[in-house]
Amino acid sequence: MTMTLPDKLCAVLDGRAFAHLTTLDPDGSPQASAMWIMRDGDRIVFNTAEGRRKHRNMAADSRVAVSISSPDDSYVNYSIQGRVVEMRQSDGVEIIDELARKYLDGVDKYPWLTPGMVRVTVIVEPTRIASNH
Repeated sequence: MTMTLPDKLCAVLDGRAFAHLTTLDPDGSPQASAMWIMRDGDRIVFNTAEGRRKHRNMAADSRVAVSISSPDDSYVNYSIQGRVVEMRQSDGVEIIDELARKYLDGVDKYPWLTPGMVRVTVIVEPTRIASNH
């Protein structure tokens, strides 16, 4: 069952704040990456390239954590635990282009797409949300 995201968290996710995604390496140690992020309703959406460390980690263990702070007030922050419920290539390029338009001024397409790069859209369902306010 999907959790309902609080309105204030939705506002942060809909803005241009960078999130930090934590996945688990095969030995159980955490691996963190700064990410562009968006949402689809109450699900968290981000994008990576196939074969990257975070991609391999999520394929092996669906548990993730995401932290994000408000760009307007860095003391307003959220910690989200969840599970990857879908990783798909079907709209990978479209989603990374959408994220590039959100985060980069004046671009229409993700500028670092290289020949042969396979983009993967990742969908996370939150299971726990904590905030400091």
